[in-house]
Parts: sequence; structure tokens; C-alpha cells
Amino acid sequence: MTDENKINDKQPTKKTTKVTKKTPAKVTAKAPKDGEFPKLKKLTHQEMYNLVGKFLQKAIPITGAKLTVVKGMNSRVSPPKTPCVILQVIKKERLSSTETRYTDKHKILWYRSMVTMSMLFMGGGNISALEMGQAFEARFNDSWATDQFEKLSDILFPLYSDDVKIEEDYINDEDQYEDSCSVDVYFEYHPEVGVCEESAKEIVMNTLIADDEEDSQDE
Repeated sequence: MTDENKINDKQPTKKTTKVTKKTPAKVTAKAPKDGEFPKLKKLTHQEMYNLVGKFLQKAIPITGAKLTVVKGMNSRVSPPKTPCVILQVIKKERLSSTETRYTDKHKILWYRSMVTMSMLFMGGGNISALEMGQAFEARFNDSWATDQFEKLSDILFPLYSDDVKIEEDYINDEDQYEDSCSVDVYFEYHPEVGVCEESAKEIVMNTLIADDEEDSQDE
């Protein structure tokens, strides 16, 4: 064997890689459907009235009569039979910037706000308006109110109330002075707004496929 042949025998075998294009690289995005968004925690005014009405039934004990709770009212509606309480949301104001919590697919934005609700107490039977208002005020400004609302809602919280005011000039449809008093009460409210965490729920990718082929060549 010549020296030249010995050198050729020592040459390493070369490996080459052949790339075969199957399909062009492509990325598509699938947006979430409307039904896939989580149910958000928020309350309409009517839902707030329902929650406060349940609290009032416990907070104002009345013997021999039924307390009627009027949930929102305009000037063209006559008051119901007394004793009754008329509720009306009169103000909402934001207390904080937006905060975020996450689920597996979405982020949920929520913020703190304060709801002011006006209550008009109208006495009748064996209980006066002032008795009703004072009974409510004492219980609403006590920790007992917090315990009661924890059973009713996790986004509406009692804060405090103003002092009860006697409404000396409240006149009914028969031009008679009604036994009435009023108070403004304040709640902390945490409404939610849903926002998708990503612009797409699912990413589908088609990529290039590389085929490895070993070719042995002797030089």
C-alpha cells in the first residue's frame, strides 16, 4: 500500500444534512369565544336593593305588621302601605385604581367604589319612622351588619350611615304630613370587568421539517 493510499484511508466520513421543505412556516391565532369568558361579579341597582332589603327585614323588628321595602322609586309612584322603607341609589364614586386577578385563561380587572343609598322610613301601625330609622342605624353601624352582609354578598360591604333626619315636610298624595325620616348609608362595592389575558386563546404553528441523511463518501 502506497503512502498516498494510507492517507486516503484516514480521511473521515462526511455527514451531510438535507432539509426538505414540507410547508411554509405559518402561525394562526384562535380568539376565545364570548361564552368562554368567566361570569363577572357585579350588581345591578335592583340586585343591591334586594340584598339591602333582606338586611332590613332582620334589622328592623316589627310586631304585628309587615315591613314593606320599596326598591327604587320615581315621583309618579305612590308609596306603599306603611310601615315601609324606600331605597334609592343616589351616588357612585370610584375609590381606587384598577386591580387584577388571574384565571387560567383570563385576567379579571376590578376596583373599589363607594355606593351611597338613600333610605326613607315611613312609620305606621305600632312603630314610628324614627324608631325604624334608629333601629336600622344602630345595627348598620355595628359589626353585626358586616357579619350579615358576608352571608349575602362578597362584593358589597357596609361602611357607615349618617345620622337619621326627621322629614317634617314630607306630604303624601292626600296632602297629609307623613311620619317619616331619612338616612344616607354608604357601601363599599367591588365590581369586576373581564379582559382576556392574551390576544388569542390558542396558537397553532406549522414549522419546517428537517430530514437527516448520512452520506458516506470516500475521497
